[in-house]
Order: sequence, then structure tokens, then C-alpha cells
Amino acid sequence: MSEYQRIVFRAIDGPVSDKNLQFMRQQSTRAEMNPWSFDNEYHYGDFHGDRFEMLRRGYDLHIHYANFGTRSLLIRLPNGLPDPEADEPYLDDEGVQFHPDKQGPGGILALEPCYEAGEELWDLDEIIGRLIPLRGEILDCDLRPLYLMHLAMACDENHDPNETRAAPVPAGLDNLSNAQRALAEYCGMSDHLIAAAAEESPPLASQLDTGRRYADWLQRQPEVAKNAWLAQWMADRESAVRREILARFNEECRAPTWPTAHPERTVAALIERAEQIRSASTRKTAKKAPRKPSR
Repeated sequence: MSEYQRIVFRAIDGPVSDKNLQFMRQQSTRAEMNPWSFDNEYHYGDFHGDRFEMLRRGYDLHIHYANFGTRSLLIRLPNGLPDPEADEPYLDDEGVQFHPDKQGPGGILALEPCYEAGEELWDLDEIIGRLIPLRGEILDCDLRPLYLMHLAMACDENHDPNETRAAPVPAGLDNLSNAQRALAEYCGMSDHLIAAAAEESPPLASQLDTGRRYADWLQRQPEVAKNAWLAQWMADRESAVRREILARFNEECRAPTWPTAHPERTVAALIERAEQIRSASTRKTAKKAPRKPSR
């Protein structure tokens, strides 16, 4: 198997400034980059750029995929974890960490599980596109992305499933978003494992629509501030004003706490239950299959 690595950065809230784009160009002489994206492939050699500084200087999401086992995901959170108390059970000193900035409230959420080389992802571009909304879901206090990160970490080579306790199960785990399904696919998690975890998931209560929350918050903002934002946006099509607005919104408006259940079980128990679900599904499919006529 030949070596293959993919390095990806994406800007979500706003484009990278011209000044910071100069810094991005210094991180790789071969990458294809613009204010919204940075892409590079390696069939030999490695990426030696400063991933964390690139996120602090404008990109919001970073993916490092390698067919020899690497499947890392870094997400820039400009105001830190949206609900630190609720988010803490899903973090780990090894696989899922939050790296706070030295100054200010921001930081970087990092998923860096330790996998052995396995089945390659042939539809990586499609998965990358689907992963982008994941950041917005985390900022809206949806705990399902963090739970999936925890599960990916708990099933890696650095953790003993018999010793690792499963984290609280968030509501709606049986109804994942497209971005959350992309995360599960990226990390190689089976549908049966997620189904096993989802058996303890509370029902998903109706959440206040994000667009409605934006509208209600904007109604409370001074006209002077809103006019200044709009003027800046109209004058500069690459303005970072959207990032500034969202940062203030996330600072002032915290989404409702996501409901969870707290079953006492190990990851080994989850894996065992997933195998039971898989076996039952196989038997059910076999029963439905048309029988070949006897000769």
C-alpha cells in the first residue's frame, strides 16, 4: 500500500485576511490555497506547518487524514467551549482535548485518535464537505459531535475498552445530522456501535431554531452597531464582519443545555452490544433473502 496523506483547512465564518494568507503560504510551498481553503496531498514527506497557528489566524477547521491510520480533526472555537461543564465528560488527555489560547477565551478542539492502518476512505472530498457544519453544531451546544469524538477516542489503540467508561449519552443520538454521520464515517465507527450507544439516548426535544435565535438577538442590538456591520460588509466582500457578529452572538447567547442520559457502562460493553445488534441484523437479512429452489 502506497503512502497517502491529505492536509485540509477550511475557513467558515469569514475569509482569511491578506496578511494572514501570507503566513499560510509560508507553511507550504506546494499547497493550493485561497482565503477560504488550503489543500495539500503527500505521497511522501510530511506537512510541517503550524496547524494551531493557522487556525488562530483565520481557518476554522483542519483535517489530517493518512492511510496509515491518522484521522485527526481540529476545530477553532473563538469563544472557547460553549458549555464547559457539559462538554468536560467528553474530553480526554490523549484523544480529545481542548487547547485554550494563551490570551482571550478562544481555543482549539482537537480529535486525534490513534488508529492502525485500516480501510481507506475513497470519498474523502465528500466527507470533508459534509463535516463543515459540525463546528456550528458544537457552537450551538449540540453534544452529539462531542460524544462521537469521545467514542472514536475510546475505541482507539491507546484505550482499554474494559477500563474506559462511556461518557453521558446525548439526546438524539439515534437521529444524527449529516455532519455527524460524516464524522462517524471519517472515524470508521460502525452503525451498529452508534445504535448500541443510542439505545440509552433520551428523545430529542425540539430545539429553538438557530435562525430565530439570530433574529431575536439582532432585534436587541443597537441600530448604530447593526448599520456599522452592514456598511463594513457591503464595502468589503472579504470582510470578517460575519465572524465578529457570530463571536458576539455566541458570547452573549448560550444555547439551552443539551439533555443527556448517564448509563454506567464500559466501552467494552458497548462493543459487545454492537456485535449483538450486528448479528441480529445479519440473521434478519438472511431470513428475508429469497431462497434458491432446490434441485
